Amino acid sequence: MENRKTIKWIVLGIILIVAVIVLFNSFKTIPTGCVGVKTQFGKVQNDVLQEGLNGKIPFIEKIVLVDCKTKKIDATSESSTKDLQTVSVTIALNYNVRKDTANKLYREVGTDFENIVINPAILESVKSVMAQYTAEELITKRAEVSSMIRESLTNKIDSRGITITEFNTTNIDFSDAFNAAIEAKAVKQQEVVTAQAELEKQKIQNEKEISIAEKDAKVMELQNNQITDKTLQLKELEIKQKMIEKWNGQFPTTMMGENTSALFNISK
Repeated sequence: MENRKTIKWIVLGIILIVAVIVLFNSFKTIPTGCVGVKTQFGKVQNDVLQEGLNGKIPFIEKIVLVDCKTKKIDATSESSTKDLQTVSVTIALNYNVRKDTANKLYREVGTDFENIVINPAILESVKSVMAQYTAEELITKRAEVSSMIRESLTNKIDSRGITITEFNTTNIDFSDAFNAAIEAKAVKQQEVVTAQAELEKQKIQNEKEISIAEKDAKVMELQNNQITDKTLQLKELEIKQKMIEKWNGQFPTTMMGENTSALFNISK
């Protein structure tokens, strides 16, 4: 009798344990920022389970969590420019998985989509864009280059249900040889600018000196003209003075030409 009771309690205990196991396997809690992808015997189902408590058929259906919160990737890639310069590009992007297509992404890729889809797409996008620009253009057109990398990357991963929410090209590094060449070129350009500035300064100084010289020459010319006029007047006065000194006080009986007026002027 006691053995039957013992067996009965054992059976009830087993049933209770099984019931608890079944109960726990009949529900799945989807945390905030995630969705649930339901599979039935390993086959991905079409519906996407939202946040909260969701039911499933125990031991037959499985719910896989897909994180849809925004994540950040910092990636560095080396590639060649249009003029065959080696360049290292570092980018930072924020992305998230779209909830409505999470089941499709899981079906095609699984949960390791960052290594399988995003990182290779970054490398490919960087290489393809870098090959369209020379090294110097990467410096002067950095914003344009960053925009093209983002566009290329978006085209590669958007169809997978992954959205880029933020993108930046944080650094572009060139080889030591190229950096040295750029520095040397900058020095030469500065030397040219300095030489041009000195030349312009000398030109202005020369023009100033020419202007001063022209003014001095003009002043000298005016002075010479004044001196010449005064000299002629002085000479005329000297002649008249000598004529006065030589005049004996008598008028000549015969006078002709210009001397007549001169004499009359003297008499006055």
